[in-house]
Amino acid sequence: MKKIFAFSVMILAFAACNKDKVETKPHLKFKSFNSKVIPVGSDALITLNFTDKEGDLDSIYVIRERTNQRSIPNYQLIDLGIPKFGGQTSGEIQIGLDNGTQLTFNLPALRIPGSNPAVFEPDTLNLRFYVKDKAGHTSDTIGPERLIVMRQ
Repeated sequence: MKKIFAFSVMILAFAACNKDKVETKPHLKFKSFNSKVIPVGSDALITLNFTDKEGDLDSIYVIRERTNQRSIPNYQLIDLGIPKFGGQTSGEIQIGLDNGTQLTFNLPALRIPGSNPAVFEPDTLNLRFYVKDKAGHTSDTIGPERLIVMRQ
């Protein structure tokens, strides 16, 4: 009976130790937007949680998809560097997406039919995120996270 108990305790201890192991492949988890509706002239601030065994994240990528396009959806890959963060193996990443150059770049404003003077509908964007470390490992792509960007 003592042997079975000791064996059971060892198995539980082994399972508990492996549960929280940080992997070489980076991982991301979406945390928040500063707002799900971005007013005209404002930028989006996104917070993501990350884990990476080596703490050597190199780049973060954002895949932007406009979903209210009247023809083919418009995709754009946005490559952002990662600020130096001291080699942490886990933590938060905050990224800012500029309204004019990253959120709405190459997206012509969609005029609401019949509006005079012209009124433009907000852009509905799906954003997906992934990171790459210096060894070339990439995380899974997380998202989509929906964001509304107001237009003038």
